[in-house]
Amino acid sequence: MTGTYVNTLPDNGRIIQNIIQGCDLVMSHITHLYHLSALDFINTSGYPSMGPWLPSYTASDMLVATGADTNTTANTLVLHYVQALAIRRKCHTAGALFSGRQPIQNAMVPGGVTTLFSSTMPGAVTIADSGGPFNATTTQAKFKSLMNEVRAFINTKYIPDVLTVAGAYGKFWTEGIGCQQLLAYGDYPVTAAGKMAIKRGAVEGLTKRTFNQANIREFVNSSYYTYDVLDAGTGKHPYSGVTVPNMGSGGYSWIKSPRLIGSGAASTVFEVGPLARMVMTYLCPTTQVTASENGLASADTLGTVLGLGPLASYTVTQLVNAAVNKAHHSAWVGATLLNTPLTAELGHLYSALGRHAARALEAKYIADLMAGGSDGIAPWVDQLAANGKCYTYSKIPKVVCKGYGLTEAPRGALGHWIQIEGKKVAKYQCVVPSTWNFSPLADGNPGPVEQALNNSHVGTTPTDMIVNILRLVHPFDCCIACAVHVLNPEGKETLKFAIGPDGKPSNVEIKG
Repeated sequence: MTGTYVNTLPDNGRIIQNIIQGCDLVMSHITHLYHLSALDFINTSGYPSMGPWLPSYTASDMLVATGADTNTTANTLVLHYVQALAIRRKCHTAGALFSGRQPIQNAMVPGGVTTLFSSTMPGAVTIADSGGPFNATTTQAKFKSLMNEVRAFINTKYIPDVLTVAGAYGKFWTEGIGCQQLLAYGDYPVTAAGKMAIKRGAVEGLTKRTFNQANIREFVNSSYYTYDVLDAGTGKHPYSGVTVPNMGSGGYSWIKSPRLIGSGAASTVFEVGPLARMVMTYLCPTTQVTASENGLASADTLGTVLGLGPLASYTVTQLVNAAVNKAHHSAWVGATLLNTPLTAELGHLYSALGRHAARALEAKYIADLMAGGSDGIAPWVDQLAANGKCYTYSKIPKVVCKGYGLTEAPRGALGHWIQIEGKKVAKYQCVVPSTWNFSPLADGNPGPVEQALNNSHVGTTPTDMIVNILRLVHPFDCCIACAVHVLNPEGKETLKFAIGPDGKPSNVEIKG
């Protein structure tokens, strides 16, 4: 892939890739709120003394769930926690209709997908959860049925629950602000020409600017790595990047520090993830795709939840306006919510709650595109042509060459850079979302998460401080297992442990 979108995929391959990725994103976002972050806000000590209900820490301001069959906010949230497990499975099932299995699918390949979207596969079946593959008509029908259940959950449970948490913990609209500079690679090409549902670009404050991958540099000033002498104080582009461990470097992290360089070689910190994607897309109203809630029962539409009535369509700009204005001005109704541009409220998106809100709104947006429709065009799943080509073969080049691919994983901007020599991989470097967000100090600037923690108020008692730090960090959805392994100079592990069902380390083994 180059800096400009180059389409080598047949339409079926492009759309099925979008659907596979979209199902994974929606599943990931729902999982993130209910199964990774909800217990930051709910005290479940009254539930059975077993994981996940027995919390390791509780804060003084938590909503208390008793486990009794009472209609309290906390108990309702726990109920939705359980319901989200089934919805998560439905996301996997919907994606697996096209990928063969979810998660960890293996249908996506360079040039498209290995999926056979055929009219001659077995016909309709009577067992709801029986395995496929199915013929094209049955596949489309099953997908829309599953995704409509997911969409109803997002509209009537997920987004309202985020609004509930926002109402109970309003101070987190102004905590965890961070660097206020966002980067999105863009994703989900909705046309062969490369128009993307999620827009590409950088945002500084609330101002768009263009992005060029050639300006990415990875620094190791504060990392347990080393560069050669000439590059010790500067960053390396991923094409020339090296990963040489050095425990004596004086660093404090196994994570490198990606930055964008500008004129004069000054580097800038950028946050990636759902917040970056939604703000970037919000700021592109003239080209923004709209998505329909048609096909859902009126009681299952977000417009009904917001007091607007069923929505025939909306833009991302309107969606963000409505949700955030609703969180700040609960009495507002009608077109006011949709069409009032955000001023101070948009600035609040740079916050712990803002990141949760962006994740929920993006889940709705992508789910609606897959099964609802856009710009008067059929849903993605209905745009597929039975027996259509899903894959284009390309030969591995014989000459020395290099290339890169940019996409959006659920956690944020993901880039891979490769060099090929003699039809073999000579060099391969990745810059993953958590590397951007959890990067340590470089060129005088802390990374996004460190900046989000700076100047945030985390309380005074030990347990309040622990929980509030989690509330600030969890919205970034970290995946840094590869950054916490410690080896001795001979490459042997010095400490090994497992995590027990209560979330605490167990079976600790210290090695010599």
